[in-house]
Amino acid sequence: MKFSETKLAASLQTIISRRREAAGLYQEIARQLPLENAQRVLDVGTGTGLQLKVIQEVRPGLELYGLDLSPAAIQSASRALGDLKVDLRAGSISSTDYEADFFDIVTCNASMSYWENPRECFNEIHRILKPKGSAWFFEPHKDIDIEGALDQIRENMADQSPLRRRGAVKLNKYGLKKGTGIGMKLYSVTELKDLVKSSAFGDHHSITKTSLLKIPIFVCIQLWK
Repeated sequence: MKFSETKLAASLQTIISRRREAAGLYQEIARQLPLENAQRVLDVGTGTGLQLKVIQEVRPGLELYGLDLSPAAIQSASRALGDLKVDLRAGSISSTDYEADFFDIVTCNASMSYWENPRECFNEIHRILKPKGSAWFFEPHKDIDIEGALDQIRENMADQSPLRRRGAVKLNKYGLKKGTGIGMKLYSVTELKDLVKSSAFGDHHSITKTSLLKIPIFVCIQLWK
């Protein structure tokens, strides 16, 4: 079993997700999604499902779906979301049971780095998106200033206790420097463009460096059908 599918990984994800929610990361992502005319939204690598919870708060009434490789993560999401109606499934985005032309929006936050075959995953997302649907990914990338990112995290958490601030810095530092040891793979912008262009999306993409919570380690990958 891969680390990302273990109960320990699910427990760590719960801690990280709660902190991201408290910091406003999920709200920042939700505000960038074109939710106005959407009906169905899929969150890939949903973890605890808190991104879906925030999407529901921003745009009530949507049909929400969450997919994660880890059954333990899906169990955590079910507990965290309580009575919120969400279709949660354990599985890989490389091959799903969703109907073709089904989703208006597919989103993914810091999960693509665990995909074994990104091209297959992009092709499957293309299949399940409705015509004129779009996918929005917010992912850390390879060419980043790690120390600059850690300084920004320290600044963001200036009002937190020293212990909590040190813990957050150590956790993020480990993930960015040692993530390959637990199955992560980060890509450069050029590599991402080549991967997407070779998929069913072809030239229907935009990939730009961006910041979330002012932390400059992300790319925003927009794909459209």
